[in-house]
Amino acid sequence: MEPVSEDLGLLAVEQFREQMNNLTAAVQLLTPVVREKAGPQYESYLAILHQSLYRMMRMVGNLEFLQLPEEELPVEEGSLDLAGLCRALCRQVEALAAQAGLNFSYEEETASLITRGDGTLLRRMLLCLFSNAFKAAGQEGNAGLRLAVRESRAILTVWDDGPGLLPPEPEETSLLSRHDGLGLGLRVARRIVARHGGTIVFEQREERGCRAVVSLPLIKPEGDGLLRTPGPAWDREGGFSDLMVELSAVLPYQAFLPADLEE
Repeated sequence: MEPVSEDLGLLAVEQFREQMNNLTAAVQLLTPVVREKAGPQYESYLAILHQSLYRMMRMVGNLEFLQLPEEELPVEEGSLDLAGLCRALCRQVEALAAQAGLNFSYEEETASLITRGDGTLLRRMLLCLFSNAFKAAGQEGNAGLRLAVRESRAILTVWDDGPGLLPPEPEETSLLSRHDGLGLGLRVARRIVARHGGTIVFEQREERGCRAVVSLPLIKPEGDGLLRTPGPAWDREGGFSDLMVELSAVLPYQAFLPADLEE
């Protein structure tokens, strides 16, 4: 089979995006009509429809990001508190993890860690790794994030205690091409980390579970730049929640009930 050319790949992504936008508009128009005319017994069908839409958003968004040339990557670096970013994100993720039947925890060595970077991209990177950890942990499993400082680097460890989706001592290529997905989220995470001058290592622990260890250089902000900690709002997909999009593959459909999405 001949490999798909880069131009053909870009064209395919554009067509995916066009059809997804049409579907998004149709779902937004259909939802209030169904809720008003059909009654609450159809809420579960709407939730499944919304979940499928969010999953498509995630796939198309990841494909678009991976197709971008290095010079076109949407990076907006600024001063940020990495510890504050991690803490705020984990508070939001904890409630969603509970809906998926998981226990999620956050540990930090420092309450404040000032550096430079693109907070929105770093948040997206963590959500990609969380999604992978949730999938590996499974129902009633445990997952979490640990933030540590080693000399001039921040160490972010996303872990799970699941039975493992991989054979012992896997190669990194195996981690990036799991049988239960395209592996796009992990590729996105790796590219974001590289763009920040960092490294990411995927490990399977001997006893149980996997972990992704991200090492980022701590860069002293220049001048008196304003600190930024990205919040839950996100407009990459037209205002849809980044948490719901990035975790759509691991959350139950009940998390996508229209009333909850409107909150």
